[in-house]
Amino acid sequence: MMSESEKSGDEAENTEVEQVDPELQADPDLPAGQALQAEEELQADDGQQAEEELQADDGQQADEQQQADEMLFEQYLAEEEDLSLPERGDLREGIVVEVRSNELLVNIGAKRDGIVPQSDLNRLEEEYVGTLREGETVPVVVSKLTTSEGMLVLSIADALQKKDWLVAEKMLESGEITVRKVVGFNKGGLLADFDHLRGFIPASHIVGLPRNMNEEQRNERLQQIVGQELPVKVIEVERQRRRLVLSYRLAEREYRAGRKAQLFEELEVGAVVDGEVRSLRPFGAFVDIGGADGLLHVSEIGWTPVSHPRDVLQVGERIQVEVLRLDPERSRIALSRKRLLSNPWESIEERYKVNDTILVTVTRVIDFGAFAQLEPGIEGLIHISELADITVAEPLKMVSSGDRIPVKILRIHPDRQRIGLSRRQADEIVGQALLESEAESFASSADEESEAAVAEADRVEEAEPAAAGEPAAAVAEAEAAVEEPEAAVDEGESDDSEEEAAAPAEDEEEAAGEEDSEDDAPDGSEERI
Repeated sequence: MMSESEKSGDEAENTEVEQVDPELQADPDLPAGQALQAEEELQADDGQQAEEELQADDGQQADEQQQADEMLFEQYLAEEEDLSLPERGDLREGIVVEVRSNELLVNIGAKRDGIVPQSDLNRLEEEYVGTLREGETVPVVVSKLTTSEGMLVLSIADALQKKDWLVAEKMLESGEITVRKVVGFNKGGLLADFDHLRGFIPASHIVGLPRNMNEEQRNERLQQIVGQELPVKVIEVERQRRRLVLSYRLAEREYRAGRKAQLFEELEVGAVVDGEVRSLRPFGAFVDIGGADGLLHVSEIGWTPVSHPRDVLQVGERIQVEVLRLDPERSRIALSRKRLLSNPWESIEERYKVNDTILVTVTRVIDFGAFAQLEPGIEGLIHISELADITVAEPLKMVSSGDRIPVKILRIHPDRQRIGLSRRQADEIVGQALLESEAESFASSADEESEAAVAEADRVEEAEPAAAGEPAAAVAEAEAAVEEPEAAVDEGESDDSEEEAAAPAEDEEEAAGEEDSEDDAPDGSEERI
């Protein structure tokens, strides 16, 4: 008989055989031992696969955990950095926590809050201080690490300046042009506003400041610039020495070069533009027409002959001009003011008649006669054969420039802008009467001016009593002023000449280059023959 243990073993074996894979059991030709072995191999493969999947899941979870730990660590380091005590001079952003009567309490993310004292607030503009409210974000610089209360001492004024220094350094690197307002001057140049800093523009970098001015003239000119906004370039930044140097000349030169190229694309010949007289030269005037200079030749200033542009124009004067020529290759613009003025020749026949005897002023004496001015802008020719009844070999011996003489109008050609005159055919009686009448008118005018000068001297004497000899001296001085006005004119011309001699180098170079256009411009002297 079989024991209980043997029976149990047979049952277990039978049970294992019964649990064989149905596919194996379905094959009746496969022995039971081989089926059992295949079943065991299949179970082993399933276990290995399950273990690998479990290990992969564990590895993925481990990676995710590691990334989370690293993020927490970085966050911790960031918090530690924010909570670390700053160093003196650090630039930070802070939030106003409390506005007190004499200070501000500001949180900059450190373990302790900081205070902005009243002394620092006094350095700021009142408008800016008025905007400081609780919750406002402000830039601050750490001025002192601790106080008796254990707080940091902060400065908003230093922070704003530090930010401006950084801006200036960037502009120095990039060469950017910025527009700044002139707020003052000293003996060396101009002071310009640079937000919370002061920039210095040396005199050598100021456009339109002659070098030969005395101190009084120089200060007067610099005072005129105060309040203006000028384009400038940053040319030097030294934060330690608090040195910020700007250049108006370099910025103006660069701006005008670009503006001139733009004007050549925009302007057309015949266009009428507004301009400002920048400088005067014997051959003409340079006029700023919106960022670029054009040459207004002396022959194009007006219909009246002009010996020097300063007789008609002044530096800084606003005038209208017409574009005559554009030369992009030579970078030159020719202008005319005369073409915008009424042409006196258009109505010449309404004012003068042939065979009239009139007074004229001799302007030029030439080999074949003399030119004489009837009125500003109108000149006629006295041919050599019409100077005298006898043959004249040398016209210079008959008349001179500036002479007032009676002449007869022989012919008028408005279309050709020519008038023929004769001195020898002029009516002597009419001519003499005209000369006497003009002399009386001139004398009367001179007497009126003299009386006005004497009356002014008397008025000054009554207002401010002086020594006995002073009234006579004042009268003599007033009469001298009336009798010798040319001296003042000559003196004024001398001053202008000195100013022109000391003009900026680049203007002189441009003027030298523009002298060619003086030869190109029509003189008109030989066209009136």
